[in-house]
Amino acid sequence: MRKIACPVCGQDWLRWYRVKDDGLTFLLCPECDSVWLPGQDPSPTARQDLSELLGYPQVHGTEWDLIEPCAAPHD
Repeated sequence: MRKIACPVCGQDWLRWYRVKDDGLTFLLCPECDSVWLPGQDPSPTARQDLSELLGYPQVHGTEWDLIEPCAAPHD
């Protein structure tokens, strides 16, 4: 995958992550926590926030405890 700078903050590259429990994959900006699902064009208007996607963890921790880096999904 070609490198894509975050269209929201411009401070980092978008990277693929997955939810550990259900395997949902998404693009994430590690700097501002903006998220795009596969098939979405990474634009400021199409973004979600990581906490919106996952909800806030119920037990001590953060959304980052629920995800892990992964390879880009196959088209």
